[in-house]
Amino acid sequence: MNMRARIACLFLLTTVALPASGEEGLLLHQRVDQLITSAQGDLARLASPRCSDEEFLRRIFLDLAGRIPGHEEARQFLADEHPEKREKLVERLLASPRHARHLQHHLDVMLMQRLPKKHVEPVQWQEYLYTSVLENKPWNQLAEEILTADGADEKQRSRARFLLARELNFDDTTRDIGRIFLGRDMQCAQCHDHPSIEDYMQRHYYGLTAFLKRSYLFKDPKSGTTSIGEKAEGDVKFTSVFTNEEDSTSPRLLNMSMIEDPEPAGEPYVTKPDKDNRGIPRYSRRLQLAPSIISPENVDFRINIANRTWALVMGRGLVEPLDMRHTSNPPSHPELLQLLADELLANGYNLRALIRHLVLTETYQRSSEQVESGQDLPDRAYLSAELKPLSAEQLAWSTMQAVGLVSASRDEQLALLKKEDPAFNLENTGMLVKLEKAVNAALQPNVETFVSIFASQADSFSATASQALFLENSELISAWLTPADGNLVERLSDTEKLETVAGHLYLALLSRPPTSGEQENIVVFLQQFDSERQAGIAQATRAILCSAEFRFNH
Repeated sequence: MNMRARIACLFLLTTVALPASGEEGLLLHQRVDQLITSAQGDLARLASPRCSDEEFLRRIFLDLAGRIPGHEEARQFLADEHPEKREKLVERLLASPRHARHLQHHLDVMLMQRLPKKHVEPVQWQEYLYTSVLENKPWNQLAEEILTADGADEKQRSRARFLLARELNFDDTTRDIGRIFLGRDMQCAQCHDHPSIEDYMQRHYYGLTAFLKRSYLFKDPKSGTTSIGEKAEGDVKFTSVFTNEEDSTSPRLLNMSMIEDPEPAGEPYVTKPDKDNRGIPRYSRRLQLAPSIISPENVDFRINIANRTWALVMGRGLVEPLDMRHTSNPPSHPELLQLLADELLANGYNLRALIRHLVLTETYQRSSEQVESGQDLPDRAYLSAELKPLSAEQLAWSTMQAVGLVSASRDEQLALLKKEDPAFNLENTGMLVKLEKAVNAALQPNVETFVSIFASQADSFSATASQALFLENSELISAWLTPADGNLVERLSDTEKLETVAGHLYLALLSRPPTSGEQENIVVFLQQFDSERQAGIAQATRAILCSAEFRFNH
């Protein structure tokens, strides 16, 4: 089966309802709600009601497609009276190339933490992640490919960015593997057992390092390409700065058994390491790492990605911080986290299926507005939806969507593709992917500009002066608000009724109609411009783009 057919089949699979699970025959999203409500106890009476269609629309587009809906998408959804329209929208977005692009952005930041280019072109790595998400590649397979890559095979070199960009620095790489794949930041166990976390031991840190210690970066003298070589010998010894006790360890993951080297039998190398050749031992300690991490015996692997996926969808983890899970920092809902982890193991680490269930929960679909109670309601109770600031990528794509740049680029790229291939048809999944890639490539420089300004915004929102000035005064935003190519300002400048202009603005930018007061304010504001209506519409658009409402997911 070729790649196009595989992607089409996988997209179709996402629309099939998952089987019921659990003793009561409930689906996963129903069991999630049941556990959340049960944990709320008496506070359940203060849970926010189901969010409005407008709130859900904006939230689900941002969480599944990485951008706000377009004006026409919003209009059609809000006018739709089908009782299952939310479920239908979820299926459509999950099956779209935009979902793959959004999840690619998320995985890239999670795995690479926006590290600069080293040895592997970031765009090649991103294409690898994008294709993996399109294929709905299981998380355990993706992790195995990333952790076993050595960069020597040009066809698979892109997946080696995780290790090569860290220069295979043992301290940085050990820490990041523990954080990202196990949910345990063991940096403070490097010199001694952690002083305050009993289950972060020095032997755990060096047990992980032992998988990597024999490996090194090798620069080919002919091609100049850097890859990973490995020696057949080299042990890990460590000393506690508290007790001065010395110890050593073979590779091991946390409290799992040590992995001892096999008895040597003959020549230990396939290729001996020297200045001209990359060392390739017959037995590789490094290649034992991925199988150990993804092993069903290693519960931390699935608990970690279950917690991270929950945080991606819900806005906060069941364990916070995401990389500090230990006995003194247990999950807010232990049974729920275990359920999600067990579901991932059972469904073959299908992240798309898990995301689908999470967004179908009532927990996800609650209003973000808290019920008036006269008391501070705990965030960990999930009584209301979490307000999430837009990531740099979400803000870039949402802004471009709002001003009409995405639609204009899509039309332009579609025309080019049809000129190249008259049979180009968007009902074909492969061609739909090809169009998304073309639009993404055309607009990527704009995304990179937003990332350079807004990427410092991580888990919380606090606008900096440079961010505010960019939105208010940048030439880039000004160019997008100059009437051209059927963009938002040009389209609205020909609209006669100012009330219609106000309605279109709010639907295009905030995914909702304006209140009567908001509509009146827009009308009064635009009346001041008379014949200079385009300038007034541009200013009104910019004001909404700069608003707090635009910067959050609702």
